[in-house]
Amino acid sequence: MFDNILMVCVGNLCRSPTAEILLRHHLDRADCTVHSAGLAARDGAPMDATSMKVLAAHGFDGGNHAARRLDDALLSEAGLVLAMEPSHVEAILARAPHTRGRVMLLGRWLDERPIPDPFGQQRPAHEHVYSLISDAVEAWLPYL
Repeated sequence: MFDNILMVCVGNLCRSPTAEILLRHHLDRADCTVHSAGLAARDGAPMDATSMKVLAAHGFDGGNHAARRLDDALLSEAGLVLAMEPSHVEAILARAPHTRGRVMLLGRWLDERPIPDPFGQQRPAHEHVYSLISDAVEAWLPYL
């Protein structure tokens, strides 16, 4: 059983915070920390406004999110790292080869489906990504 799960995307503004919020909700376990970070995040940046609106439409609040850049400490502490795209997995493994076996795609159980970046796009793109993330999170639940 994993007690520390890290979601990773690029900016930690749309995808990884959405995945963090959804997985934390579905797991609802006090013994498991779920958090997120970005490969190129600007520390302290708020969640993307459109992603927050989509979350709110589904009953979730992303207002307390503050982006943070992925660092070695986060990678060392995480028992499972779930990235949005294959390039994210590659970047993490290049940076921290010791994480091999703990870094996987969020879409692993959905035919390794990547989760595209909706940043800067209109709301329909964010809704689509929310749906992909929701499906991927639910597909992970039996394994967590």
